Amino acid sequence: MPQTTQPAIPSFVYDSSRQSALTTGPDTLTTAYSQNNPAAYSKIFDNSKTLYSVFMGSMVVDGSSGYGSFEPNAIMNINIPITANTTYDYNNPQRSAVYDAPQISSESTSKGITYAELDFDPILIHSIVLKKNDSLTAQNYKDLLQAAEANIISLYKSDATKDNSTDPVTITKITPKETPGTWNITYNYDGVTKNIQGTTTDKSSISAQNFTINYGADWNSRKFDGLTAHTDSNGKTVSPLSSGVTLSIKLNGKDVNSVDTTNSGAVYDVTYTIPGGAPTTIKVTVGQRNNTPNNNISANNNSNNNSNNTNNSWNPDGSTGLPNYAAVKGSAVYATKRIYMYRSANFKKSQRTATYPKAKRVNRPMFVVLGYAKSNGGALRYKVRDVNHGKKTDGKIGYISANPKYVVNVYYKTMPKDNKITVVNKKGIHAYKHVNLTGQVKTFKKGTHLTVKSFEKHNLTTRYKLSNGTYITANKKLVIQGNY
Repeated sequence: MPQTTQPAIPSFVYDSSRQSALTTGPDTLTTAYSQNNPAAYSKIFDNSKTLYSVFMGSMVVDGSSGYGSFEPNAIMNINIPITANTTYDYNNPQRSAVYDAPQISSESTSKGITYAELDFDPILIHSIVLKKNDSLTAQNYKDLLQAAEANIISLYKSDATKDNSTDPVTITKITPKETPGTWNITYNYDGVTKNIQGTTTDKSSISAQNFTINYGADWNSRKFDGLTAHTDSNGKTVSPLSSGVTLSIKLNGKDVNSVDTTNSGAVYDVTYTIPGGAPTTIKVTVGQRNNTPNNNISANNNSNNNSNNTNNSWNPDGSTGLPNYAAVKGSAVYATKRIYMYRSANFKKSQRTATYPKAKRVNRPMFVVLGYAKSNGGALRYKVRDVNHGKKTDGKIGYISANPKYVVNVYYKTMPKDNKITVVNKKGIHAYKHVNLTGQVKTFKKGTHLTVKSFEKHNLTTRYKLSNGTYITANKKLVIQGNY
C-alpha cells in the first residue's frame, strides 16, 4: 500500500470541567470528553445547556456489531461532528440504542463494509427537564406560577438517577422585569439553573424597599413607607401607591399583627400583596431608643446609574432632618413653576431626563415622592415617580427640586381662611359619605363655593369635611381655598 499523506484524524480528549461519574453495571464512565477539533466541537461546555452522556459502541455492520475488512483502496468517511438521533425524545430518556445513520459511511471496490452506523445510548444527567424551554404565558402572576411549576417534567441528580421527591414549588422562582407583564422564571435544582421568560395579560406589579422606623413611631401611619412602585392590570401607575395593597408581617418566622416600634433593633419581614401581581417582601428595622436612625435604603429598583458622588441614598425620617415643608414619602407633590427631572441629585443640564413647563393649576405636573437625596452642596431633592397619566413622561423616575418655591404638596394641610373653598376642576367634584371617598351623595360644579367644617387625614392625603357631614377631596388641582 503506497504511503500517502493523510489528514489528521480527529480524536476525543478528556475535559475535567464537566466530569460526572456514571456507573453502568460493573463499569464506570466519566462523561467529560469532547472532540479536539475546534471546527467540530468545543471543549468549553455551556452550563446552561442540558448535558447528555453518550455511550458509543462498536460499529454496526450489516445490522450486527462487528468489525469489517477493507480491500486495497477502500475509503471510509467519518462525518464530523457526530450527532445523536434528532428524533430521540430527550425529555423522556430511555437506556436504549439510538441510531443516526450513516454517521460513518464506506465505499469498497469489492467486499467489506456495506454500511455502518454508530450506536448511541444517551442518558440525561444532572438536569432540569422542561416541557417548554423558551417562554410561558398566563393571565396573571398566580396562574404563571402554577404554569411554571407544572412545566417541570423531571429532575435528574448528578449520578444520573431520577429525582421523584423534590417538590417543584421549592425550585421555582418568578421575579418581575422592568416592563409590566414580563417576568423572569428561574429554576434552581442541586446546582443546576435554567432560566426562561414569562408574560402575563395582567400587568399588575408592586415594588418595595427596606426601611427603618423610629423607636416609638406610629406603625399604622408608616406601614406603607416601603412602597416604591405600583402598577395596575393595564400597567398604569397607581396613586397613592398603597391603594389596594394588603400586608402581612412576620417576626423570626412567626406571624404577627403589626410592627412593635418599642422593640428596638427588631427586624420584621413585611410582605406587600396586590391582586394579580407578585407579592414582595422587605425588611423593616425598628430604630434604637433615643437614637436617630439614618434610614439608608437599599432599593430593589434603582434607576440612578450615575451617582456623581451624590448622597442619593440619604433618607432621613420626617422628624429627624427634613425641613418642615418637605413632603412625606409616598405622598403627592406638584410643580408650581417650570422644573426639570434629573438622573441624580446633582442637577446638571446634561442629566436632564424631562422638562415640565409652568402650567395652570388644574394641569400642573404631579409626582409621588419615593425618597430623598442631597446634592453635593446640601440642597434637598425629591426622588419621585412621574404620575401624569396620558403623558409620555408617565412612570419616569428621577430627581426634582424640593424647594417649596417650585414644588409643593398636592393636598392642603390647613383649613381655609373663613372656611371657604371654591371648586376649580372643570368636571366638578363629588361629595361622599365616608372619608375614604365612598358612598357618593352629590356633585358640585366648577365655581361652586363651599363651607368647610374641618379637615381629616386619610393615609397620605387629606379630606375636607363639609358642614353637612360629607367629605370632599382637598386636592389643590380640584379645589382652591377662598372664594373665586
